[in-house]
Amino acid sequence: MDQTLISQIQRHFEAAWHESVQVTGMGRVTVGARRDRRVERERRVSREDGPVGCVAEFFIEVFSAITWPFVAIWGLTRLFKRRGSTRHAAIPSGPTTGRAYRVADALKQHTGDIAVVRGRTRLAIAELGDSATAPTVVWIGRGPDRPQWSPAPASLYWDDGSMLMLADTT
Repeated sequence: MDQTLISQIQRHFEAAWHESVQVTGMGRVTVGARRDRRVERERRVSREDGPVGCVAEFFIEVFSAITWPFVAIWGLTRLFKRRGSTRHAAIPSGPTTGRAYRVADALKQHTGDIAVVRGRTRLAIAELGDSATAPTVVWIGRGPDRPQWSPAPASLYWDDGSMLMLADTT
């Protein structure tokens, strides 16, 4: 992400909020869905009961033993052939009524580059425009609605137990 654009956004929010801010550019963000693993676990347990489950498990083990070297080589070639900019995915987790899901819904409506703006009393997610336009605030959190920020991996944590992870998807 362009450093001059980041510094311009930083000046914009410092003037609007009257406090110093830090800006983390995330690039384009696509919103992912949370996987509910409880249902998968229940299905897996019901499939593995009985002789059919044992036979199926045997064939899966044989298949995975044969294919894992090919998958490993393919993964290594993809690692060395990375091209273009890094894309991020916003993946909410925690209670479905949590604040992370509301932020993810707000992000679905914005397709531009996203930045996380952190001040002492506020945290905002903003969509970046070009250098001539002001950034669009996608979501802002103040006071008790302000989440905790973790830079690695880029994640927002709310008091209600929900989390929004902004993961690399190269």
